[in-house]
Amino acid sequence: MRDKKILKKSEGFTLVETLVGVFLLAILATGIYGSFAFGIKVSTQNRLRVQATAVGERRIEAIKAMDYEDIGTSGNVPNGYVPKTENEIIDTNTFTTEVKITYIDDQYDGVFPADTAPYDYKKVEVRVSWPSNMENKDIVLTTLISPPKIETNLGTGVLVINSVDGNGLPVPNCALTIKNSATSPPIDMTAETDSSGTFVLIGAPSEAGSFEIGLSKTGYESVQTYPPYPTSSFNPIDTHVTVAEGRITSKTFVMDKTSTLAINFKDTLGNNVPNATFALKGGRVIGTTVAASPQNVYYYDQTGLVSDAAGLWQASGMGKGPYYFTFTTNPTYVEIFSGSFSPWSLAADTTLTETPLLGEKTLNILVVRVKNRSGAPIAGALVNLKDTSGVLFQEALTDSAGYVYFPQIADPAKAFLNARYNITVTKSGFRTTTDSATFVGGIIRKELQLRT
Repeated sequence: MRDKKILKKSEGFTLVETLVGVFLLAILATGIYGSFAFGIKVSTQNRLRVQATAVGERRIEAIKAMDYEDIGTSGNVPNGYVPKTENEIIDTNTFTTEVKITYIDDQYDGVFPADTAPYDYKKVEVRVSWPSNMENKDIVLTTLISPPKIETNLGTGVLVINSVDGNGLPVPNCALTIKNSATSPPIDMTAETDSSGTFVLIGAPSEAGSFEIGLSKTGYESVQTYPPYPTSSFNPIDTHVTVAEGRITSKTFVMDKTSTLAINFKDTLGNNVPNATFALKGGRVIGTTVAASPQNVYYYDQTGLVSDAAGLWQASGMGKGPYYFTFTTNPTYVEIFSGSFSPWSLAADTTLTETPLLGEKTLNILVVRVKNRSGAPIAGALVNLKDTSGVLFQEALTDSAGYVYFPQIADPAKAFLNARYNITVTKSGFRTTTDSATFVGGIIRKELQLRT
């Protein structure tokens, strides 16, 4: 009986045993499939890499077959007729070829600047890329091509570009654009100054006044060259650059850190003035006007600027230098004075806030400016106003620009009557001076002189 039970148990597999077997078989199949898929992937990538190598080699051979003078990419230096990018399709796969060609200054005959002909041969770099599983793969092939004869300066020179700040310190890693529409094909290239703020362009075509150069860097003012008058409407300081044959042409640009300029418009009672319109010019001098008495032309020159609802106008990215403010004619307000002495002086890497003072045309306002005999403003002079009966109306001290105005912010409810007022100005070390003002409506300005 016991033998029969044992025999009965061995007749088949239990459900648990079947599931375990299926699980082990699945693991084995997954491993085999993964290995197979990986092998296919590796085989595909190897095939694509071989095809890309063949594309790159064909590209290099085609370049080698060109005349040496024509070997270059359009718009760059060396300039030439080699396309910068090309696409080639093989078995539905797209291969993108990017070509970079540069001059090489070999050490065997000295290097720049001791070597006056520093373009010994050309280096051709061919990068072939192709998409693969949502990412790009690439290979790089490089070759050197020597000129058919000894290198010369014929038709070329060296252009050296330097970027420094106002203290003469280098400004490194500036974005650089170089254009020249006089070459064939035209040059239109981008580059970057090195850690010393220098970029050397070896083999630049010798052209008179046709190299357009621009430099920029985040946090710094941008600089550029301009065409001479009359192409430009003014006489530029930095004109387009000439590269002389067999010569080294050096051009240095000064570019300082930018600053923020804020203008807060207020009236005589301390209220913000919204929608005040004005013009502003200044910053770096880029040239002079074409006139019998030339005037400076500034990089920043804007009209129709407007303060916001809080009476504020603010701009970042402003270059250092003097700024000239002009208040636009307004039906409600008139400018009393523009804040500190004009022009405003904006230093590099700072924030400057100026507060132009405006007066309502319908109010009686007295503006007094106190100066010494040479015309310089006197700060801290006491100016008091009394009516004809000798009763003190108001008094206040002149500011750093020598200005004081009435009625004062401290007593905005007090307004001038249409009457005559006596003005007395005193300051230690100066003789007292007096004057008077009769109000018939509007703004009265007085300039008083203190003598020692």
